[in-house]
Amino acid sequence: MCYEVIPTPKFEEDLDYYERKRKFKHIEDDVNGEVEKIEEGTLVGDAMYDVHLNDGEDVYKVRAVNTDTKKGKRNGYRIIYYAIKNEKVVYLLTVYYKKDDKRIPSKVEITQLIKKYCSN
Repeated sequence: MCYEVIPTPKFEEDLDYYERKRKFKHIEDDVNGEVEKIEEGTLVGDAMYDVHLNDGEDVYKVRAVNTDTKKGKRNGYRIIYYAIKNEKVVYLLTVYYKKDDKRIPSKVEITQLIKKYCSN
């Protein structure tokens, strides 16, 4: 039960943003650990039930360790992704560092990302 994982342009922008900051050298490796679990069929993280979607569609927020800070998942990255379960497709919407308050997306922004990048 594998999922096709598609990173959105916003997700790629976020990775670039943190990679350009010297203290986030390993973000791609840190995020890839969680992405591999999703590809294997495990929808990791917590469902965000307050983002209202159609049946069989969910948004999840998963914690990823930030190996550059050496403080574990609690002080790490958050990956927001959108899963369409019956199509076995996951869209990586955004990633942010938990302590970076300015980059934490609201529910409205998450819905807008889905409409912009994931609608047919």
